[in-house]
Amino acid sequence: MDHRPELRARPIERSNTKSWKHRGSAVIVNLGAAVVAALAFGAWQRSHAPQSTANALSRGGVFYELADDVGYVPRANARMIARSEVEGRTSYDAVYTTGPDHFRIVPEAAANPEACVLLFGDSFTFGDGVNDAETYAAQIVERSGGRVAARNFAVSGWGPHQFLAGLQSGRFEHAVHCRPTDAVFLMIPSLIWRASGVTNPWDTNGPRYRLRADSRPVRDGKLGDPDPYNWRRWIGLAPVSKGDASRLAAAVVVEAMSELKQLYPGIRTHFISYRVARWSDTGFSSGDLAAFEYDLEQAGVLPLPLEAVIPRYRFALRDYVLGPDDYHPNARAHRLVAEFILREIRAD
Repeated sequence: MDHRPELRARPIERSNTKSWKHRGSAVIVNLGAAVVAALAFGAWQRSHAPQSTANALSRGGVFYELADDVGYVPRANARMIARSEVEGRTSYDAVYTTGPDHFRIVPEAAANPEACVLLFGDSFTFGDGVNDAETYAAQIVERSGGRVAARNFAVSGWGPHQFLAGLQSGRFEHAVHCRPTDAVFLMIPSLIWRASGVTNPWDTNGPRYRLRADSRPVRDGKLGDPDPYNWRRWIGLAPVSKGDASRLAAAVVVEAMSELKQLYPGIRTHFISYRVARWSDTGFSSGDLAAFEYDLEQAGVLPLPLEAVIPRYRFALRDYVLGPDDYHPNARAHRLVAEFILREIRAD
């Protein structure tokens, strides 16, 4: 019997074995190098993370205090002079005043107002850069001749999680002294991330929510609580994916609107989608935001676009913002938001 084929096969088999061992070692080395590089990138990214311009606590100093339910609130009966200059040019010079309930003051309405509007949101509703009488909360009362009462339950740097937490704790309810007929939540795109604590390093004491198996949000500690098993942080990714952040934010908004309807049967709820500019979209494309708004609509929350409030906004941006470096709404934009809300109330 000729054994030559068998003799030839053996060295080839040994050669393949060595080749696979060599390739396997190379894969392991490359994988290890990739992991090390990813971890190094993650560490670098965390150490070079940009700080948000909306860091309310660092800018406000003693104007704010910590709170167990919503993380932080302005102090009661406080006054703050807020100034901003960019390259020697004044962007704004305003005074913020709070009442005994910790929220920004608004004018008193008539004894028996025709409507009572509760306003929720962040600095865009609180009124960063404008005086007390210029916020759209104040303008609702002023422009209605006192026939419509308003409560400004917004705080700079807040997100949807504070909207829900304040309702669940009774904080907002205790500060209402009229029969609410309407509630408005004005939301800029970056608040999607804030609900998960991704872009708000000042909010470590803020309420953290998780989605249950039935997709409803449940309170789960604070945003700053340790989260050692989050592998995304290890390699420099956002601690929450874009999709998960969107789902959580939408669920929190829907739950808050549901809380409002349970507290005040018959209340009309309004959601304003205030797409400002790219700085506030923080990685969300127009398609991402359309999907987020679609999810809200499917859950019974109808998003009202910015174009319905200020039709010329995108074509004459500087007419409606504090300055070229600060896209918070100016007094003119606040007036237009107030007029829009009054129209919505009358239309209903």
